[in-house]
Amino acid sequence: MKIRIILVVFFILFSRLSFGQVGDTNRLQWDYPVKPGTEEWKKLENTQARIDACQIPDSVLQNISTGDLMTLCLRYPLLHAVFAFNNINDGLKKLFTDFNGIREFAKREDAITYLREKYFAELGIFPSKLSTDSHLEIGYSIVHISMLEILLSYSDFYTNATTKVQKEVLESLLVGYIEKIKYPDYFQGIGFKTNLFARAHIITKIDAALSSTFEGKNSAVLFSGRTNADVINTIDSLSYKLIK
Repeated sequence: MKIRIILVVFFILFSRLSFGQVGDTNRLQWDYPVKPGTEEWKKLENTQARIDACQIPDSVLQNISTGDLMTLCLRYPLLHAVFAFNNINDGLKKLFTDFNGIREFAKREDAITYLREKYFAELGIFPSKLSTDSHLEIGYSIVHISMLEILLSYSDFYTNATTKVQKEVLESLLVGYIEKIKYPDYFQGIGFKTNLFARAHIITKIDAALSSTFEGKNSAVLFSGRTNADVINTIDSLSYKLIK
């Protein structure tokens, strides 16, 4: 097991080279016509008007690659509104209700593969950002990593996924947690909650019988990521057990 984890960490260190071109933003043929911070965005009267302005045309959805579609989804101007909900599940449901791009992305059989690769890529470049003076960039990366963890937990991405794929995602999230622990000052709070939230959901996907583990006073982890030391230890133990 230790050897396997070491190999995955080694993979993370080189993920920038391996996956840096996934969803290359320089070659996208379509982009959001209205962006936050612009005068056009300010003129939109309400949230619904902004949602409507950010829908991807059907002609684009029908022809875009999975990698480029993922890039557009991660650049969706209202993506991080998920964090405005106390119940992360409600935030995800709202995202999938409002945005046609993420719904199309969830239909792609290789969507999980792309999300997992992007997750490794973000983790791989994070240490290098710690040496910069750009706190805004570091902060964005932290939120971006947590957003990827939330997406990796969502059931729509696992409609046709095998148990093997689910275990691979769980292993990725476990490694992500190990990486986050190295930088507790940066990932405190939501940074750890989203990882525990995602792993708890994946654990119940792999073995539905384990759902009872997160009932009653332990159920908060499945809604908000809030938990205690005992539940964290349980999630860690089950994660190692299930990826064997």
